[in-house]
Amino acid sequence: MKKAVLILVLLFLAWAIVGLGFFYYFEGFKINIEKTNKENNEEDNNNNIVFEPEKLKWELAIDNAPWQKRDAHTIEVFNNKIFLMGGIEDGDIKIAYEYHTHFSDVWTTENGQDWNLITDKAEFGQRRAHASTVFDNKLWIFGGWEKTSWEFKDDVWYSLDGKTWTQATAKAAWSPRKGHSVVVFQNKLWLIAGVGPKGALNDVWVSSDGVNWELVTAKAPFSARYDQSVIVFEDKIWLIGGVVPGELGEHDIWVSSDGRNWELFTDKVPWQGRHGFCTLIFKDRLWILGGWNGNGKGFNDVWYSLDGLNWEKLKAESPWKGREDLQCAVLNDKIFLMGGMLTSGRRVNDVWYLEE
Repeated sequence: MKKAVLILVLLFLAWAIVGLGFFYYFEGFKINIEKTNKENNEEDNNNNIVFEPEKLKWELAIDNAPWQKRDAHTIEVFNNKIFLMGGIEDGDIKIAYEYHTHFSDVWTTENGQDWNLITDKAEFGQRRAHASTVFDNKLWIFGGWEKTSWEFKDDVWYSLDGKTWTQATAKAAWSPRKGHSVVVFQNKLWLIAGVGPKGALNDVWVSSDGVNWELVTAKAPFSARYDQSVIVFEDKIWLIGGVVPGELGEHDIWVSSDGRNWELFTDKVPWQGRHGFCTLIFKDRLWILGGWNGNGKGFNDVWYSLDGLNWEKLKAESPWKGREDLQCAVLNDKIFLMGGMLTSGRRVNDVWYLEE
């Protein structure tokens, strides 16, 4: 009898110990699950911070950058820096552009305020209204108007560092021009529109190496123009605005999924027609900044859109003066804007940035 009671006591103790162990195990598991869920929720909340454009504000990086006042330059973000290339001086507005000093310099910055001169005699020469892009881990420059040769160009240059430039071709298949656009789409270079010795163009060319070019279409359905903006958005090429010689700036938007077939996306936008403006992608939105109305008036407005159809004007007032041929880029989660020509005809070398 005593032996049976002892066995029952031992079994009860064993059951109690095992039960207590399971209790602590599952309580610990529950705590870990709750902790993990909390951490995941915190991470989700951090990853899903709602972007509010109305919280953006403009700041002046520098009012008088060390590079000379100019417009018709280009900038590109390359190796986590902004590279500024070429352009035309702030000369006597009473004389023709061709007589002004044209630049062959290259400058870099990491913050818009501190600038380094990479070279003041780049091999591509003294030029303005060229196109540029980043492709195949290189900086590229295409065409433009060059002072030494006194002509429109159809050459192509590239550089690994912004200092030393190599000529990919002295004479591309496309005709000499300025005010054209180049973008990278489907891992190829696409050159679109511009104006040359015989007038404005609406052709489209493509190249996989910058040397060999294929004519995609000689006459796209959009009107022949220059100083338009071309950008890749939602896996399509978008052409926005520009100007037909002698007319006011355009306010139409065209899109293409192959560079050959173009459709009018809209010609009913709330912003005024313009050319020589900036277009970029920031926070999954299309942005346009500044530009020229085609009749001597510079804009300082900023618009953004999630779909290219519905546009909203940025509420933050722009402290910079209206201008054309300004250049913009996104770096370190900021929109940078620099240079350009004011309504007065004077050129500037200020640098601004937009951030939350």
